[in-house]
Amino acid sequence: MRWILLVFVFSCLSWTPKKDPVQVDIQLEGCTTQTEMYLYEFTGVNFTKLETVAISDGTAAFEIPQSDPRFYYIGIAEDKVRPLIIGQEPKIDLKANCASFRSATIEGSELNTQYDQLKVVLNAFKTQSNTLSNQFNTSRQDPAAQERILAQMKKLDQDKLQLLDSIQKQNAYLGQVVALNTYLFYPANPEGYTNEIGYFAEKFFRFVDWSDSNLDYNPWVYESWKSYTETLSRIGLPADQHKAYIEASLATIPTDKRAYQLALSGAIASLQQTQHPNFGHFANLFIEKYKTQLPEVCASLEKKIQLMTALSVGGEAPDFEMANPDGTLMNLHSMRGKVVLVDFWASWCGPCRRENPNVVRVYEKYKDKGFEVLGVSLDRERARWINAIEADGLVWQHVSDLKGWQNEAAQLYEVRSIPATLLLDAEGRILARNLRGPALESKLAEIFGE
Repeated sequence: MRWILLVFVFSCLSWTPKKDPVQVDIQLEGCTTQTEMYLYEFTGVNFTKLETVAISDGTAAFEIPQSDPRFYYIGIAEDKVRPLIIGQEPKIDLKANCASFRSATIEGSELNTQYDQLKVVLNAFKTQSNTLSNQFNTSRQDPAAQERILAQMKKLDQDKLQLLDSIQKQNAYLGQVVALNTYLFYPANPEGYTNEIGYFAEKFFRFVDWSDSNLDYNPWVYESWKSYTETLSRIGLPADQHKAYIEASLATIPTDKRAYQLALSGAIASLQQTQHPNFGHFANLFIEKYKTQLPEVCASLEKKIQLMTALSVGGEAPDFEMANPDGTLMNLHSMRGKVVLVDFWASWCGPCRRENPNVVRVYEKYKDKGFEVLGVSLDRERARWINAIEADGLVWQHVSDLKGWQNEAAQLYEVRSIPATLLLDAEGRILARNLRGPALESKLAEIFGE
């Protein structure tokens, strides 16, 4: 623990209000075509551009009003930014290369130096936590190993709590960053819970004071809520229980705080990414609360709800048109009248290629009974695509626009990993998603009465 204390022995910063703005001077390299630099704020749903300044002779500068500490983002585009905390330090220097702006270095800011050091420690804690959790779960048949790992868990929990206490006493803003990243092991702290699901759902944010205004402009609120929701989704809870846990945790945040918007945004982002059935519920909650304040964001969410509804089981699969290996355009709706497996794959995808023999087998079994397959390739090279079709004996219909992950059908269906499949009935409605191997064969046997 001494190494942690050595890193974080620093004096409390004085936040006495001053009239002069914070001067942020930027030195740039590799920015021959870039003429402007931008100051952004992250709202939880997008980046809002606050200010634009010109780049002159490889330099740029912002003057930002002093305030309580809060995160800003400086960069040349929304996806090329460097986060930094700006409060009441009079001057901050930033050195960046336009080719790797996220790696820009910050000088002259004790607060940002402390934050960067803190991230290193938090990442180390996360790595150790994951390692110990995996070891504990794989050693359940070895009581001696379990006791040894449990002791290590308790020691790491002590280190986490010591860090939290130390930072909270020295800097309230960074203290909330630590609080959002402090989760204690369930085996070491069961607290009467019969399993970790309830413990995780109700104790994940146990050290966070949601009334603290330091959370209102803190992107870690968004990130922690995204992680929290993703974990609950991955567990595979019933939709009602999943929703209840998230609602209960949201209820601990005052709804008039900006932190509530960040938290809800993080949850929605995770639900959309995992295509969880509760996405629509929480997206509508956001729309109801922020439609006047954020009309464009809410309009976008409404469209996503419509798409997610269409992509859910029972929805009508959206049509798309794409070229087959001969260059002939074909569309999904032309296959109506048959049960269709839409199979997103690629020649370079090992799991896809390993699954192909299973698809070949069920195709041969059911093709004469009204079963068809449409392979949608995320390849970029036509030759590799065609060679894989021939090598794996995939004798069904195939299409691709050779755009890789930007494949238009994959974008339409929000495919973020492959293999990915949709099973459609003869009317084009979605019967199931991501069926493979025995699960696919069982479903087809059910459909065709075997």
